[in-house]
Amino acid sequence: MTATAVRWRATGERPTPGTARAFAGLMVFPTLLNFLFSRAGETVLLELPVRYIGGPYTLEALLFGATAGLQLACLLMLMMTFSLAVSPTDILRRIPSGLGAAGITASIAMNFAPQARRSFESVREAQQVRGHTPKGFRDLQSIVTPLVTLSLESAMTVGEGLATRGWGSAVLSPRRRGLAWAGVGLFAAGALAWSLAPQRAALAAGLAAAGAGLLLIALVRGGTRSRYRPDAWRASDTLIVGAALGVLALMASLVLLAPSLLAYEPYPRAAWPAFAWPLALGASLLALPAALHDDD
Repeated sequence: MTATAVRWRATGERPTPGTARAFAGLMVFPTLLNFLFSRAGETVLLELPVRYIGGPYTLEALLFGATAGLQLACLLMLMMTFSLAVSPTDILRRIPSGLGAAGITASIAMNFAPQARRSFESVREAQQVRGHTPKGFRDLQSIVTPLVTLSLESAMTVGEGLATRGWGSAVLSPRRRGLAWAGVGLFAAGALAWSLAPQRAALAAGLAAAGAGLLLIALVRGGTRSRYRPDAWRASDTLIVGAALGVLALMASLVLLAPSLLAYEPYPRAAWPAFAWPLALGASLLALPAALHDDD
C-alpha cells in the first residue's frame, strides 16, 4: 500500500486494472503452488485419497503461499516505484566515481526492460505496416531476431556514450584496492558469523559494518563533476531522507533485539501474528513522500 500511494503521488495516475490483475496473478500462483504441493500444517482443509497428488491440503500451506505471493507483488511494486522516481541518469550522476562500474550496471539493468518493451513495440508496428500478422510459434523468429538486434545496437550505443564520457577509466590505487579487499573480507566474516552463531548478532553486525565502512572509504573518492543544471535540495528532501534513515535504524535495531517481529511463520499451525507498533510506525513513515508536495 505504501509503494502504491507513493507511485500514485509521483505519477498522478490511479492504479490501472491491468496492474491489479498482474499483482493478483503474482499472489495467486504461489498460493496455489504451495497449497497443492506442500503437506505441512495441522489445519487440514481437504484430503484426497489419490496417489501422487492426494493427501492433506492444509490452511497453513495456503497461507504460506499467499504470504510469499504478497512479498513478490510488494517487491515488484517497490521496484516499479523506484524506477519511476529515479532514472538511470540520476544514478550515474549521483554515484561516487569509485563505484562507476556498479552504477553503469545498475543503470543498464534498470533501462533494459523499458528499452526491450519499446523495441518490441517498434518491431510490431513495422510488421503491421508491412501487413505481416504473426500466426504462431513459426513466426516467433521474425520478432526475436530484430528484437535481439535492436537490443545489441542499444547496448553498443550506451557503451560508446559511457566510454566517450570517461566512465570506467579510473583505476584504484594499490592502497585503496587493499582497503577494498579488507572490507570485503570483514563483511564476509560478519555474514559467516551471523549464520554460524546467531546469538552473536552484535559481533556479526560490527564486523559487517566495519567491512562496509572500509569498502566505502576505498571506493568513494573525491572529485568534482560539472553539471549543466545542479539539483536543488529542498526541505522536503531532508525530511524524507531523515525518515528513511530512521526506518533503517529501526529495522536494524529489531534485527538485533527482536528478530521474531520481522518474520511470520504459519507452520505448524496458523495463528494471527501479534501487532507490533514499531513496524506499523516504520511502514507509515515510508509513505511520507506521498504526503508531501513538490513545492514543500
